[in-house]
Amino acid sequence: MTAAPSPAKDHPALRTRTAEDLEAVTRLLEAARLPAQGLERTEGWVILDQDRIVAHVAMETTPDAAVLRSIVVAADQRGRGLARRLLEAAEAQAGPRSLVLKTDAVGPWVERHGYRRIPREQLPPSVLATTQFEGALCSGYPIYLKPPDPSRARRAS
Repeated sequence: MTAAPSPAKDHPALRTRTAEDLEAVTRLLEAARLPAQGLERTEGWVILDQDRIVAHVAMETTPDAAVLRSIVVAADQRGRGLARRLLEAAEAQAGPRSLVLKTDAVGPWVERHGYRRIPREQLPPSVLATTQFEGALCSGYPIYLKPPDPSRARRAS
């Protein structure tokens, strides 16, 4: 049996985050001054360049929304489209639900990807019980929502 070729330098491997990845992901988040609190309650995806985790996104689903959080790319890997790949993977996995995130750093970027800034009062009620919205985690950060998209259900299957 022949070993699979390693991913090209310009297209690092994207895969589902495992429990073994949490320590490396936490270090990546801390380096970017992002919280790792509650990460174990989410599902996530990582991008590896060689054997190093260089990018991550997490998602917590509710009946009416998917909450994205912890979108991070290592400083030396930015500008390669890795965040876009992670966002697309998470959105596909979320299916037709609304997508929600809080950010004070990438608001204009997510707006270019179809998100719009909303007041907290417009959130689906189930979102308030997620790790991103309970307690003081990122409190005061702007909230962005991407409306439900039935075509994402077809792409996710």
